[in-house]
Amino acid sequence: MAGPFHWDFVTPGLPDAVFEEAPGFSPTPLELRVMLLAHLRPRADSLVWDVGGGTGALALEIARFLPLGAVHTLERDPEALGLLERNRQRLGITNLHSHPGQAPADLHLLPPNPDRVLLEVGRPLVDVLQAVWQALQNEGRLVISTKSLEGLVDATDTLGQLQARDVQVVQATVHRMQRRGSQAKLAAAEPLFLIAAERSA
Repeated sequence: MAGPFHWDFVTPGLPDAVFEEAPGFSPTPLELRVMLLAHLRPRADSLVWDVGGGTGALALEIARFLPLGAVHTLERDPEALGLLERNRQRLGITNLHSHPGQAPADLHLLPPNPDRVLLEVGRPLVDVLQAVWQALQNEGRLVISTKSLEGLVDATDTLGQLQARDVQVVQATVHRMQRRGSQAKLAAAEPLFLIAAERSA
């Protein structure tokens, strides 16, 4: 295994190449990680849940900014958990804790009363969202990411029923320049819907 990775800058947005990946598993692109982190708005001492954390690129990015807090991920895929742990060790992150399981059945494995929740799941979303919302602290923030229009509709409808405050919806698409010989073109990553909301006091 390569030695620890050092990033001397104060900005979010670790290079994608920092994270180990495997077939079927790739890190959330840098630009989307920065956007999701900005909408999550964690504090230095936040307790963050990352539900459906995948290989942990975003969770690791968040944990770097929580000197007094912690991130807990819930992920059902053993291969993703293995990648997350290897990435965690490479970056020297000690305040990220991963838990095997899936939502909503295994949310009890996470420490209670998070003030920030990141939800990265597909459908069915409603049961998971309702369970996460009940666990979230008053005035806490929730950020949902989904790649499907159905997931967007489910999320916004459910947040309306839950009387969420300050609901924001963003569609994010990242285009990056690629070169082939003398030709250059912009290639698009898969679009992502971002839904942010706050729970009222």
